[in-house]
Amino acid sequence: MRPKVQQYAELLLEWNRSINLTGARSLAEVEALIDDAGALVEAPWNGIDTVIDIGSGGGLPAIPLAVAMPEVRFTLLEANDRKCAFLEHVAGTLGLANVTVAPGRAEELGHHPELREQFDRAISRAAARPEVLLELALPFVRTGGDLVAQVSPLDPLALEPAARLLGGGTPHLEHPAGGHVLMVVPKLVATPARFPRRSGLPGRKPLA
Repeated sequence: MRPKVQQYAELLLEWNRSINLTGARSLAEVEALIDDAGALVEAPWNGIDTVIDIGSGGGLPAIPLAVAMPEVRFTLLEANDRKCAFLEHVAGTLGLANVTVAPGRAEELGHHPELREQFDRAISRAAARPEVLLELALPFVRTGGDLVAQVSPLDPLALEPAARLLGGGTPHLEHPAGGHVLMVVPKLVATPARFPRRSGLPGRKPLA
């Protein structure tokens, strides 16, 4: 494990004693989560310069990816102020100049011109159910970009109508060795201006 990633693991465990960042309670469990997040490295990264992590929480998967790919700029979107403070601390402590923290809810920030459709890729790990994540993430992705999220096994075709409504293509699944299932959704056209809907509504009334 890279020294910076090891330092991140130790910080995550330390802060987790006072902030609920992860269910992991030992260094070994935290390292296992980091290894699992590394499955995203196997996704194609050619032409990916800007990435937004939806519901970053404790910084997985974005922080390990930012360490591994310093040439890629990562924006970590998180609604919880205390978790944002942790992410800022990690970025400063590890000297991650390619990491920016964006405090706020995806439903609101997804309408901000400086963030809307500005990213080559959106990533996420268990931030929301897949049918909800589509609405939270795709508005941030530029046409030609994609959403790559770690999810539980699912039927991607059941999500196709919602993905199409949001400007995405047909979702498909990838199965990296030793990692979670990855749901990949290409962004084909601009997301209609009415999405994402107001805070809380995507979770209560998902499109799929």
